[in-house]
Amino acid sequence: MNTLELKDKVAVVTGATAFIGRACAIRLAEQGAAVVVSGRNAEAGAAVVAEIEAAGGRACFEAADLFDAGQMQAMADRVAARFGRIDVLVASGAGASHDSPSFRLFKDMDLAHYDQYLRAHFLSRVYAIRAMQPHLRDAGGGSMVMIGTDAGRVATVGESVLGGSTSGMMQMCRVLAREFGREKIRINVVAMSFISDAIPRWGAGSAALMADKGKGGMLENLRKRMLFDVTCRDIANAAAFFAGPQSAAITGQTLSVNGGLSTPG
Repeated sequence: MNTLELKDKVAVVTGATAFIGRACAIRLAEQGAAVVVSGRNAEAGAAVVAEIEAAGGRACFEAADLFDAGQMQAMADRVAARFGRIDVLVASGAGASHDSPSFRLFKDMDLAHYDQYLRAHFLSRVYAIRAMQPHLRDAGGGSMVMIGTDAGRVATVGESVLGGSTSGMMQMCRVLAREFGREKIRINVVAMSFISDAIPRWGAGSAALMADKGKGGMLENLRKRMLFDVTCRDIANAAAFFAGPQSAAITGQTLSVNGGLSTPG
């Protein structure tokens, strides 16, 4: 049931042109927010906007590379100028894509991989937070939701630097919850693991990761351990909860939506 809990709010979703980001944009629009679909692919972004508008929602596309702090700041400033405010940030994208290698043993990494993991799982969120925070403050407060991975909560072979980067992002959010709380800004994290309808987000090697025993069949092993199926929509529902008034007393927390794959403390 849609209750329009975000009516009259402006929500920016990064990485919103596909998979989890797209699902988050659609879910926030269903709750009444004017949604800014942000990403690098204008054609894919326009398709998401059209999908939202066809369902009666409000949306627009704003191009920005979430690996570029300058582009993120310029995008945030354009949105604030256009709408007069920003109330919600959902930072998705980059974490598992062609831009970020996945499931690689530490001994098999090189210096470029370290940089990729840090940019995808930590710096991309730093840039989004830095760009949006002044505008949420000027709006009188709001909510930030970071999409992360359970690799930052559970020790997982093949995800050492990935997990370390995500864990750092989660710790940063706990600290920022204290700092931003003075400005009535809440910040929380939704952590995910295997997403059944987002296999291609792991890039060209997805099929091999699902089936190739030589590579450990990593994704297939994850799927088999799931107690409950998790889809992009499930992650979006959690993000919408943190974005809306029902979580008004919650900040600095990480919620794992992983279908029972693990039970992090």
